This record gives sequence, structure tokens and C-alpha cells, in this order.
Amino acid sequence: MARESEFTIRPGRREDAAEAARLWMQSAAEHASYDPIYATSENAERIMRRFLGDLATSGHSFLFVAEKDGRLIGFVSGELREGSPTFHARTWASVDDVFVAPGHRSRGAGRALLEEVKRWAGKRGAAGISLQVAAANRRGREFYRRLGFREVSIYEVLELPAPPARGGESGTSP
Repeated sequence: MARESEFTIRPGRREDAAEAARLWMQSAAEHASYDPIYATSENAERIMRRFLGDLATSGHSFLFVAEKDGRLIGFVSGELREGSPTFHARTWASVDDVFVAPGHRSRGAGRALLEEVKRWAGKRGAAGISLQVAAANRRGREFYRRLGFREVSIYEVLELPAPPARGGESGTSP
């Protein structure tokens, strides 16, 4: 475990968005190595910069950062979400992204980030924390299991062939 002086956990600010978006791009590249479905769009970093900046200023969402020597080494982001109305009513702190830079892993930053989410969620009356993890991310899945998360659902995808290119269509009428 890390000593407290090795990193600090704090609420993210709008001005952290650019650095957090760069970390998100590292996370996305790692995820793309698990499965090509995670490949990013051309403007993903710009979109994430704006998105994370917005999260930092909303009371309904969260952005917490791990900082060491004035640089971000990790972050966690998400928002409160209501569970399905067909089940017992529950509000969840839904983690969208959590990432710690590879050179800083296994030192307690990821655990500390999720503990901060737990405190945040508890203050807002959430029933728990939910997240999705890439099936091939064995290290991440084990990490969450050690923190007490349990698997309750499997996320499946079926990719369809790309539709034919528009243009040159003949014999059709509007």
C-alpha cells in the first residue's frame, strides 16, 4: 500500500480535464488491446476533455483524481444513476471510467480513488457502486473482486456487418 505522501486524492476540477483526458486515452488504448470494439474516434480526446470538465462541475456526477508531484496519475469518473424501476428502487454511483497510469499501479491509488467514490456515494444515499470491466481485463477484474465487487451481469455484443455505402442507390424512391 502507498504511503499517503506518495499521492493525494482530491475532487477533480475543470482545469484537470485535459490531463484526465490524456489518461483516458491511455486507458482507451489499453482497452483496444483487449478488443477492437474499444477503438476510439478521431476526436475522442477533445470530447473527453469537455465531458470530464463538465463532470467536475456537477453535483450529480463525480471526477476524482490521484495526483503525485503535481501531475495526475489516475482518475475515476461517473454519476448517480437510477436502477431499473422493475426491481427494488436503487440509486447507484455508476463508475464510467477508472484508470491509474501503468507506472503507478499496485501502490494504492486505484483503491483510494474507489474509496473516495464510496464516500461520495454514501453521502448521496446511493445503494452501492456499479461499473463495467472489459472481459479480457483480468487484472482489473481481480482488482475489483478484491475490493468486494461481485459479478452480477455479463455484457454481450453482436456486431453486425456495416451497412452498404449510401450513394449510387438506384431503383429506390423516397
